[in-house]
Amino acid sequence: MTTAPRPIALSVIIAVVGGKDCLRRCLAALCPQIDFSEHEIIVPYDHWSREVAELHSEFPAVRFHEIRDAATAPAPSLRAFAHQRYDCRRAVGLGLARGELLALTEDYAVPAADWCRRVLQVHEQPYSVIGGAIDNGVDRALNWALYYCDFGRYGRPLTPQPAAYVSDVNVAYKRSALEAVRALWCESYHETSVHWALQARGEVLFLDPRLVVQQHRPPISFRRAYRERIDWGRAFAQTRAAAGSGWRRLVYAASAPLLPVLLLARAVHHMGRQGRSIAQMTTTIPLVFGLLTGWAWGEFLGYAATARGPQPDAAAPAAGVQPATR
Repeated sequence: MTTAPRPIALSVIIAVVGGKDCLRRCLAALCPQIDFSEHEIIVPYDHWSREVAELHSEFPAVRFHEIRDAATAPAPSLRAFAHQRYDCRRAVGLGLARGELLALTEDYAVPAADWCRRVLQVHEQPYSVIGGAIDNGVDRALNWALYYCDFGRYGRPLTPQPAAYVSDVNVAYKRSALEAVRALWCESYHETSVHWALQARGEVLFLDPRLVVQQHRPPISFRRAYRERIDWGRAFAQTRAAAGSGWRRLVYAASAPLLPVLLLARAVHHMGRQGRSIAQMTTTIPLVFGLLTGWAWGEFLGYAATARGPQPDAAAPAAGVQPATR
């Protein structure tokens, strides 16, 4: 008879996005906080991220799990499939986890020194889905611009309160809530789809600033960042369109040209809320606006692709991303 794995208090699943060096920095911050008798760290990796397995000798208590069937997936040079790989890694990690609490982050993130303790603490509250603060840890203009495109709404100071969105870069779930929607994430975890389904079941997404990570993204060119915005905007639109009617897709597509101005206004609001100086805002705002034009174009393409039916380069459903400036 096979013995069921012993339940533990906390499982932390780290999505490999940046690679070996990023993961090393994340684990160096996380492992000293972990009581490996009651907690675990799971790092799923595949054919395209297998270099991270070399870190096992540095972090022997961490569970590195190879996703073997991913070797047949499209090459990483095909940008449209990037989120599919990330979402598959998250799903595999959640499926392996033994914890009563399941926390998600990624290798770009560096958790605060008390992050694990805070995960346990915030889940003394009745909420089943609790997201935390995300700060920018790299003082470069393009990093700030990317931060405000993705995570501005999660920057401190924050008020603890129910929220429309929380990010899979810093979120922890009670197991019972995720198990209730397992069919949605068992093969591919799409943040937006999972959270919408949980909200439909009456769950509240709660944002708690005690749970903090810093985003440490390596240098990236504006061109690459712009192409990334297009891909992520398209992925968000496909997820959104799949959950709506045909006329909603038309409305969303028609309003896409307005998005750069709308989202920039929200990004500027978050800059002011966080006390950014006029000089800092002056260097950041043009980059944010440029990146948001890419996002808007991607959204338009996503709605158009959904209206035409399944496309060969699109996930079904699309990757679960969402614009944090919204």
